[in-house]
Amino acid sequence: MLEMLRTFLSGKRLIVIAILLAIPFVFFGSTSFGTTFTSYGTVNGEPVTQLDVNIASGQVTQRLKTIYGEDFTLEDLDESVSLELIKNEVINQKIMFSQAKDLGLSVSLKEAKKEVIQMDAFQGDQGFDQTIFESTIRANGWTPDDYFALMQESIALERMFGAMSSIAFPIQDNLDALASMLETSRDINFVKIDKKPLINSQDASMEEAEVFFNTNPFLFLSKEKRDFSYIVLTYEEFKDQVAIPENYIAEAYADYLKDANQLTQNRISHHMIEKDNYENEEAARSKISQDYQMLQSGEISFEDLVASSSEDLASKDNQGDLGLSSGDAFPQEFEEAILSMSLNETSQVIELEDSLHILKLTEILKPSIKTQAEMEKELEDELIDAEALALMQDNFLELESLVLEGGTLNDLAKFAKSPIQITGLQSADEVSINNFAAVSASELFDADLKPNQIEIYESDNSYGFIVMTQAIQPAVQAFEDVVGIVMDEVRDQKANSLIDEFSKNAEKILVGESMLPSQAGFSKENFKSVKRFSSLLPPEVINEIFESALGETVSYEANNGDRYWAQSSNQIVPSADELGESVSRYEEFYNNLLNQQFNGFLDHSMKQNKKVRLQNLTAVN
Repeated sequence: MLEMLRTFLSGKRLIVIAILLAIPFVFFGSTSFGTTFTSYGTVNGEPVTQLDVNIASGQVTQRLKTIYGEDFTLEDLDESVSLELIKNEVINQKIMFSQAKDLGLSVSLKEAKKEVIQMDAFQGDQGFDQTIFESTIRANGWTPDDYFALMQESIALERMFGAMSSIAFPIQDNLDALASMLETSRDINFVKIDKKPLINSQDASMEEAEVFFNTNPFLFLSKEKRDFSYIVLTYEEFKDQVAIPENYIAEAYADYLKDANQLTQNRISHHMIEKDNYENEEAARSKISQDYQMLQSGEISFEDLVASSSEDLASKDNQGDLGLSSGDAFPQEFEEAILSMSLNETSQVIELEDSLHILKLTEILKPSIKTQAEMEKELEDELIDAEALALMQDNFLELESLVLEGGTLNDLAKFAKSPIQITGLQSADEVSINNFAAVSASELFDADLKPNQIEIYESDNSYGFIVMTQAIQPAVQAFEDVVGIVMDEVRDQKANSLIDEFSKNAEKILVGESMLPSQAGFSKENFKSVKRFSSLLPPEVINEIFESALGETVSYEANNGDRYWAQSSNQIVPSADELGESVSRYEEFYNNLLNQQFNGFLDHSMKQNKKVRLQNLTAVN
């Protein structure tokens, strides 16, 4: 687990991940807005907060998406499984951070802030770009203290991993030895039995087939078959039931105009004074008052004032730009000031807990407004979609109540005015429910499914009420129905007998003391200068050969039933001079092996004597 986490959180990617979790106004110094998170206990004395749980959840999800695809969510897993994954992730994070602290790798708040300012991910055409924060501002509501604590932790971990990775360095002699081993070649003499053509070449009589069938009847059981009756409620069926009220379009368009007007975005810039930079708050207020008077008198422009004396290093080089807001991105004091400002107007001095500001409204963006005619189809579709889903949900609740009251499928069909459909007797690989893909064959053929009992299944936009009405258990099939399969089994049995008999003389045939049978599927070959990564033979066969002594007979059965008997000879081990520059081709492969070994050591050593005192983690989901 630590190995996976270390790979995911290595190098600058660690900082980028932290930055993508940024919260609003990290440079304002304001701590007046935020959230109090639940405490989940400690790991190695480090407190575990909701923030830690959120990060762990995101990392688990991201890692599993690389395996199961971008559509994967933790909800796809059983709750206990996802909870355990998140718990382990939290423990790993805190174990590593406690180790970093013990090593004295903690960083100051100032260092964390500098790292943010200098990150390439935040640089625009003119330096640091505040607009990158905006998408995360709307998605997250974390406090500045939370954010910088995360940054401090991330940088500390990066330093620790950087130091540790320098320990796991490649040694040239070991790299040369690995390259030499992989470049070593052997001549391989082998006999192969290709089982498929051997089976196909065998004769099978009807009498032999009957004997085999009577001896092994349970090899020829039929598949279980089940019959289902069902009704399905689909969202599409309810669309036709939706009636558009007489004045709906006009009223909905009025609401659209109201909402559109509220989407106006304002861009502001600011000149900032940081209180901590002065002897006391009065000195800071005096400084910004002087700046304000200079602005009002026209002695200096807002842009020149920002460039000369603003103390927000993140926005100073970009004329104090803070980006856009539609009314909820900036602190409340800023938003209230914006409402009373005209374009290019500056505000009076605004005081926050740790800083003082003068704002300038630099841009007003109003959304494009569509005509009522352009919006009519969209508004109708929105109403129909919403009402159809509501009608279907109401219908479902009524049907669910009928089921709980002991109603039959006929009762449900009559109430829903929906026809009962029947699958007929089908096996698990045949069964399907029309217009309802949410139920799988494994669910329908579950051993615990009871006959004549209504089961309810749900998808995003449909419901299925399904009853198993009949189940036919597997039984031995009639010989005449499976005669072809029985014939194949007889041929396979005969082929196995030939292989067993051949294996007794395989070594003699391999060295030329006996003749190879002239039968389909048998072959004998000799390959020269074969290396470990050769594709001439299956990799598992080549590995067996190179792990054996020269001249030793190796026997191997592949997954498809093919058989190999092989001997190797004439091993050629290249010298360092002969390898030359080819060693560099194996450097990445060697480093990967080295990292795997080192990460195993990290996992073991870091988790020794861990102290986990977690609580309330059942509330994660």
